[in-house]
Amino acid sequence: MCIRPRRARPFVYREPVDVLADLLRHSRARGAAVARSIVQPPWSVCYSDAAPMSIQAVIRGSAWLLRDGEPARRLRAGDIAIVRGPEPHTLADDPATPAHIVVYGPNSCALADEPPDRAGDRWRVSAGKTYGEQRNGQHAGQRDGDPNGDHNRTRGRNHDRNHDRNDGYHDGDTAIIRGAYQFAGDVSPWLLESLPPVLLLSGATGAEGILELVATEVDRPEAVQPVVLDRLLDLLFMVSLRTWTERQDGEPPPWHRAMADPAIGRALQLLHQHPARPWTVGKLADAVGLSRSGFAHRFHALVGRPPMSYLTQWRITLAAGLLTEPGHTLDSIARTVGYADAFSLSSTFKRVRGVSPNEYRDGVG
Repeated sequence: MCIRPRRARPFVYREPVDVLADLLRHSRARGAAVARSIVQPPWSVCYSDAAPMSIQAVIRGSAWLLRDGEPARRLRAGDIAIVRGPEPHTLADDPATPAHIVVYGPNSCALADEPPDRAGDRWRVSAGKTYGEQRNGQHAGQRDGDPNGDHNRTRGRNHDRNHDRNDGYHDGDTAIIRGAYQFAGDVSPWLLESLPPVLLLSGATGAEGILELVATEVDRPEAVQPVVLDRLLDLLFMVSLRTWTERQDGEPPPWHRAMADPAIGRALQLLHQHPARPWTVGKLADAVGLSRSGFAHRFHALVGRPPMSYLTQWRITLAAGLLTEPGHTLDSIARTVGYADAFSLSSTFKRVRGVSPNEYRDGVG
């Protein structure tokens, strides 16, 4: 029996598109680093993993978030911080506490005074005190002949003392969940660029239930755990972004201003409804009733990039999604998103994402 390659159908929406929802629909974590840490003072961890975006959520206790060029921010239980990368940031019990540990990536951290090549999945700092980072909640290999150590508990004193019998924590514990997107293209570039360097939210609607699921899932190294944690991180990002948008009292986010503009909002609708059409700046300008130069200037001012640059990013985002589905050939994907052939798609994909479509399909970037 001959099985024909699957042909991707052109992206065409019959109804008006919610552009923000469309951007979020195609923002998907792949192999995100998700971990729960339980710490006691003094503690300080520098996250230097170049993650394009990470989410820090304080479940219990409090922490300070430090990032160069930004004021120190205190996070209390229930607070969420969305941190835009790739610049490093630090979480600590006090702004004055020097970094003890540097996280370089999933399952890769080292003492602050050690070189990166000494990084490993878990490091002994002192008796009864460990630091660790997990990838998708999975336990890394044990080290130093300590098979029973708690891989993600950072303690400054014996954890048998001052035990809180109600919730499993101990007096003085701070519990933090961190989720980090690993690849820049996994989050819409426009959304990512629209975020402030640090976005602090208190009481994001729906976040508490999601974080409870994350906390449960990181302790269950089962078959589909990585995928579950990826989707939970996506959901946490969505509800946080929605909360931020709903609470805007001053300057609205760039995407809100662009979508609210009659001409630019309509242009975005057209690009999302019919990405494979042979669009030009002139054709878009005609479609929304503006002159070519007036439209180009207005689009760039509101969206932050030229119309054709936005279209290229969106086409490559759609192509990346199709590459993760089985059965699509590069030629069929190319035609679906608006390129003449696989070569045209491959060269553009490489330029935008830094890897070839085949490398992306294999999970390289």
